[in-house]
Amino acid sequence: MSWNADHAKSRIREYLKTVPEVDRHVALDSATVAKRGLLSRMPLSEAFVVEGAHVYGQLLDVEDLVADRGQETEAAHRRLLGFLHMHYRVWDSIVDGDDGDRVDYHGARLHAVIASPAGDPAAQIERAVALARKLTEAAKKVSQAHGFPSRIRFGIDHGKCLAMTTGRGAHEKDTLFLGRPANHAAKLVAAGAEEGIFLTETAQKRVAVGAVRKSAGIMTLDEAYVQGAVRKYGFDSLDRTASAVAFDSSEPMFRFKRPALPLSTVKFSELAPANSVRMGMASIFADIDGFTNFVDQAINGGSDKIREAVKVVHVIREELNAVLKEDFGGKRVRFIGDCIHGCVAEGERADDATKTVRQAALCAAAMRSSFDLCLEIVGSKATIDLAVGIEYGQTPMTRLGQRGEESVRCAASKATIEAERTQQTIERGGVRLGAVASSVADQAVRKHFSSGRLMSFDSASDLLWTAQAPAVQILRNEPEARPHAAPKSPFRG
Repeated sequence: MSWNADHAKSRIREYLKTVPEVDRHVALDSATVAKRGLLSRMPLSEAFVVEGAHVYGQLLDVEDLVADRGQETEAAHRRLLGFLHMHYRVWDSIVDGDDGDRVDYHGARLHAVIASPAGDPAAQIERAVALARKLTEAAKKVSQAHGFPSRIRFGIDHGKCLAMTTGRGAHEKDTLFLGRPANHAAKLVAAGAEEGIFLTETAQKRVAVGAVRKSAGIMTLDEAYVQGAVRKYGFDSLDRTASAVAFDSSEPMFRFKRPALPLSTVKFSELAPANSVRMGMASIFADIDGFTNFVDQAINGGSDKIREAVKVVHVIREELNAVLKEDFGGKRVRFIGDCIHGCVAEGERADDATKTVRQAALCAAAMRSSFDLCLEIVGSKATIDLAVGIEYGQTPMTRLGQRGEESVRCAASKATIEAERTQQTIERGGVRLGAVASSVADQAVRKHFSSGRLMSFDSASDLLWTAQAPAVQILRNEPEARPHAAPKSPFRG
């Protein structure tokens, strides 16, 4: 398996045939928003503009559970997954209610959207605040019962996002919300380690009068407003689930096995707590830098611009997934907005950390080349770039939360946390290795990929002297090109 430009071009042209249509009205109408299960009814073949409040919740203590005395043991990972499983079960309950839609989980983070009542930003934010407080109370209830930490930080923003759902063929389903509100809510929740509910400046301007007050120079939510919101919105299914989880003395039994490689053959549909995988993996986070501004401009620019944005993200998303899976035998965990999170692993009988990081670096370079081809073939002049963070470590992979189709794909470890954190430190595109990945990488990978410009696959292949490198191919076909080859005689005798 390896990347090939002609193969990539062929794939990209096929993806252009399956670009989701943009609804002629662009935005979801109020009748659709008012109905229950907004996200479940978003067809795979269409994209929409959805206005609402975006809620991100971050479990603040997850990093304390990743390792035991500095070591990522199986016992530590069982405790980590048990912690996430418990919270996922509670958070899953909002899917069953009328008051909000759970978009997705990513490790210790929840993303939900409140799109009703349509056309009333203040009421949408009020409902989002109520949801955040109720989730906080539910977390404390189940955590006290099971001995887990319960601190959560919430970030809330409001506005319009471009929404689309993936899930064709062998893809696991992912719903994407692209644009400023989702992005800013996520950044706000990642901006500190203080628990509570926090609103962005935009949300503060749109919330009801008197909801926000200044305390010690900081704008905070008025407690009377929060309590009023909680009384107004019941979230009964959330309360019932929290009580059920709190009184449930049974705990999931996590059993780990080392998967057969490549990782691409692992099927999430077959994973469960008792059938989880775990081995040394390189986590890859590949994010489209500048895409939030591109989407915001498209939303403000009307249907033609929105169609262009949908085409760009669809083609790039599909191709990056194909590079990871088809060209490097990796496994996609999920799309997170305009970012793809995946893992690669090498070593048939035992983990090969050095080779794994080398493969991850080459995968990142191939993503760079495919990214450029996508923009070229689509004909887009979008000012966007690719930023890739890589980290290595023992990583479990499983499904958590509700049983069946609603269970959540999860890969959680220090490597997944640090790979994302590493990617977020990159400005305007590039590549960076985490501390562990850099320490186990060979000298060439460490030199060219530790931090800096993300080069093309051909350049990376030449520098890393792979079998696919253009220079290697030339030397194979033309032995006289070798630097140690004897010069050809100018005379023939």
